[in-house]
Amino acid sequence: WNNYDDKLYAYYKNPNDLEKFSAHLKETIAIGERQNTLPPGIYAEYGYLLYEMQNYSEAIVYFDKERTRFPESQLLMAKMINNSQKMLENRQIMVVSQ
Repeated sequence: WNNYDDKLYAYYKNPNDLEKFSAHLKETIAIGERQNTLPPGIYAEYGYLLYEMQNYSEAIVYFDKERTRFPESQLLMAKMINNSQKMLENRQIMVVSQ
């Protein structure tokens, strides 16, 4: 899994390496999709990273991929998608009101 566990642990210990971790996740996802060997939770992890970066529309894409690939995550991913959609709606309301 392209050292996913080690990189995740390192990121949790030092969350200042956001760009480095984001690039690693993207690479791990690309490799996993080519080889059909994705670790559970990787789409959700990347989606949450995008959510934290306020890229809600892209986060929804990855939360949906997690929900589709790993059906046991449906409940949590549905909540994350709902939260992301609300954040998008709030952003649109703020733009219109300015």
